[in-house]
Amino acid sequence: MDFALSEEQEMLKKSARDFLSVECPKKVVKELEASESGYSPELWQKMAGLGWMGLALPDEYGGAGLSLLDMAVLFEEFGRAAMTEPMFSTTALGALPILQWGTEEQKKVFLPKVAAGKLLLTMALAEPGVNEEPMFITTRAMTKDDGFLIHGTKLFVPYAHIADYLLVVARTKGVAGDKKGVTVLIVDRKSQGINIAPLITIAADKQFEVNFDKVFVPSKNILGSLHNGLPLVRETLKKATAIQCAEMVGVAQQELEMTAEHTRNRVQFNRPIGTFQAVQHRLADMFIDVNGARWTTYQAVWRLSEGLPADREVAIAKAFANIACQRVAFSAQQLHGGVGVDKDYDLHFYFRRAKAFALTLGSTPFHLKAIEAEISG
Repeated sequence: MDFALSEEQEMLKKSARDFLSVECPKKVVKELEASESGYSPELWQKMAGLGWMGLALPDEYGGAGLSLLDMAVLFEEFGRAAMTEPMFSTTALGALPILQWGTEEQKKVFLPKVAAGKLLLTMALAEPGVNEEPMFITTRAMTKDDGFLIHGTKLFVPYAHIADYLLVVARTKGVAGDKKGVTVLIVDRKSQGINIAPLITIAADKQFEVNFDKVFVPSKNILGSLHNGLPLVRETLKKATAIQCAEMVGVAQQELEMTAEHTRNRVQFNRPIGTFQAVQHRLADMFIDVNGARWTTYQAVWRLSEGLPADREVAIAKAFANIACQRVAFSAQQLHGGVGVDKDYDLHFYFRRAKAFALTLGSTPFHLKAIEAEISG
């Protein structure tokens, strides 16, 4: 199997790295983390001008018509830059499900604006006590006239405070645990009855608790089919998980490179610490982890891009990346010593993100259980 990138993908990778190194140095990342919005509208428009928001959207909706694999290449560079932005929530959690499951009218309304950088999207899924299995959600959407009234609480909704629309996963019939009765509704964030509160996370990314108090949504805003939204949610999470794995690989790759450079330059006992065998072995372990995460990730993304079954591959990629990328993060800090935990040094951006990523879109035990199910049949 050839994992080499195409010439176009290499160009995308280089242009993204060059752009982010100039436009998003760590000074900017620190400012974005400290800001209320968590993103820069000016930088967002520049990225839109490069076609990044519409990378995997068809030409007819203003996109570039590229694939999920191309998205993975781009998000690996976001990981390397420790970039904080609503790109993931808007594209992977918002635009892709609308592209696959939306009506033609919904596609024409939302996707061109996403591609142009004029619309932000996100998905509201997790709830108190429900973080990984969507069929257990309890947020209700009761019928009301020609629409629904949503009532419930969602947690860890990325960039909910600036998103124009939220893809809300709600139960329209049945009880928690039923495979039928889940519906995805496209909700205007400015709707009456929505209250948003920020959550403090280790990665300093922007995640929120969103409370819905009898929020009205018209029937035309159903995404997919009524009562049968579970396949939509699971397919969306599968693709989003694979893309996030690519971002995790970027994080780990940068930690490896920073650590290798540090061990070349840091002198102890009259020699660079990188000349000690114990340090060399630790770097080799980091290298193996980074590349193991990369190969499993890109295999999963490739299968998804080709429309092939990929449940097992996505579970393997996320389980491996969760473990491997945290090992890389811990090793990087240990080999850096005290400076590794100094907030004036850039390593902390990556350490915090590695920990946060391991807790989102499926923990290691969740994906190990999925692999076990695949093995046992």
